[in-house]
Amino acid sequence: MENKAKKVLLITTGGTIASKKDRESGQVQSGVISGYNLAALIPSWKDFSCKVVDLFQLPSGHLTMLHLREIAQTIKAAFQEGCCHGVVLTHGTDTLEETAYFLDLVLHGCGPVVLTGSQLPPEEIASDALRNLEDSFKVVLSEESQDKGVLVVFNGKIYAASEVIKVHTSNLDAFAAPGWGPIGYLDEKEVIFKRVVNKRVKLALGKNQRKPKVYIISFALGMDGYLIDKALEAGAEGLVLEGFGRGQIPPEAVEQVETAVNKGIPVVLTTRCYEGSVKGVYDYRGSAAQLEKIGVIMGEDLPKQKARIKLILALANNMSFKEINELF
Repeated sequence: MENKAKKVLLITTGGTIASKKDRESGQVQSGVISGYNLAALIPSWKDFSCKVVDLFQLPSGHLTMLHLREIAQTIKAAFQEGCCHGVVLTHGTDTLEETAYFLDLVLHGCGPVVLTGSQLPPEEIASDALRNLEDSFKVVLSEESQDKGVLVVFNGKIYAASEVIKVHTSNLDAFAAPGWGPIGYLDEKEVIFKRVVNKRVKLALGKNQRKPKVYIISFALGMDGYLIDKALEAGAEGLVLEGFGRGQIPPEAVEQVETAVNKGIPVVLTTRCYEGSVKGVYDYRGSAAQLEKIGVIMGEDLPKQKARIKLILALANNMSFKEINELF
């Protein structure tokens, strides 16, 4: 693509959007299509040129925090050098929401950044790969996308990174923002935003590459605190608890939670419900109210996987318990 008015950086990391199906086994081979081959799928429009960075060719479940740091650093460098108007990042859908949220926390003062992927490989007849890729370029090129934070574009809808989650394993309409909805959508070539997200958090990426150990403990009926004990034995520096409803956990696990808090380990409470926030409205052992009294941090409406990303970054920045509490 020749150099034209607006320059878009396409960063590829693998995933289904870069995959092919093995004809013999019928299994999908993730990340085998290069970023340059993906770029070749995009129509040659008159108002932009495209540069490709083929960063990784991995299933998104294989990515680590070090990979996310490299993605963030690549994007930061591109904007600092002034070599692009915006960035489209292709990514496997399994952990796309975590990468999107991580980038939303650490990218400050950058141009539009859009993440997308697909549920079907590009060569499939009904594949969503080309549409999602084209839509993402339309959103990045839209002046309305400035200062909206990191965005996720999927199935004709635009989501805020802080709100979006994957809600279906295989459907093409795989992403949603329960309780919020998309912030915009695409109508043919038109990019339409209906609202903005005002409550954005900014954290430093940091220069060190420390990888704090933060474990997620999801509770179900009748569970005890065994998994918390094991997490502490493994050297956990932080814990994210996924409780019921308003944030309750079984009473049999409270003792282990107290042990973690008394060791100075930040413990963040989330809910397994798709909508609503954790809040101390009940008064019994294991309730959010009693957990908050012993020092557990309320994770508000963040799902467990995003609360973990936020806590990892806070710990990597050596924030105090008070600062982490205020952050959440």
